[in-house]
Amino acid sequence: MTDAPLPPDNLIQDCPIRRFEDGAPKAMVDKVITEARIELDLNDGKHSLAMLCLPHDLESLAVGFLIGEGALRDRSELHDVRVNVENNKVFIHGDLDEDALEAMASRWTWGTGCGSGGTGRDLDSPAFGRVGQGLTIGPNKLIELARTFTGKADMWKSTGGLHACALADTEKVLLFAEDVGRHNAFDKIMGRAFLDGIDVTDKMVLMTGRLSAEIVSKAVACGLSMLVSRSAVTALGAKLAGRFGLTLVGFLRGKRLNVYTGFDRVVAD
Repeated sequence: MTDAPLPPDNLIQDCPIRRFEDGAPKAMVDKVITEARIELDLNDGKHSLAMLCLPHDLESLAVGFLIGEGALRDRSELHDVRVNVENNKVFIHGDLDEDALEAMASRWTWGTGCGSGGTGRDLDSPAFGRVGQGLTIGPNKLIELARTFTGKADMWKSTGGLHACALADTEKVLLFAEDVGRHNAFDKIMGRAFLDGIDVTDKMVLMTGRLSAEIVSKAVACGLSMLVSRSAVTALGAKLAGRFGLTLVGFLRGKRLNVYTGFDRVVAD
């Protein structure tokens, strides 16, 4: 199962623009991110889905999405993943949960991920309880990890058109991904962790995007206990996180951060 990513030069494109400064126009070239429509073919066309995303790390994206939706629960259930970059398709074969796939097809209109990027799984199910203890960390270490994380986000910094996401333990950043949608970036991280056999229950996810209810619901579905972002936390996101015992850290910028829920996991240095 190997991904065939586009060359980096194809992920960022030049776009002629007209910039106005002090009311005067100037012809320039700006850098814009590539966005593509990708199709997921599940078990030889038995189910099919489409998404808009950054056409990179597609294997991880597809697998992470299926994990979050409950269609894929164990590594043994995944038989094969094949990426056809030329046709923008990902072919997946496995013992996928049919009920989850049917629910997914009926609930989802999948785009870049700003309006429908949570999980279709029923969080009221007995399968979802409060998360485990997870990890504890001091604010200075969080700030250090965030600095390392943003240092990896070259495309995010050069275009402003992406979201970045990373998986980290209390010492280092383990996995990193970028995508046009923050939900897609999250799925890429979860998919890669699944494929690499990394337990996420004692890890945290760092993000550039806001921590809304959709992202929190994905974290609950994947067994995470901490989400960290340089952006905002929504009221519904905080309410859902409190219900399941997640720690939400927002506005981590410079030497300052806000802890909104799960205060016991961020301990004073």
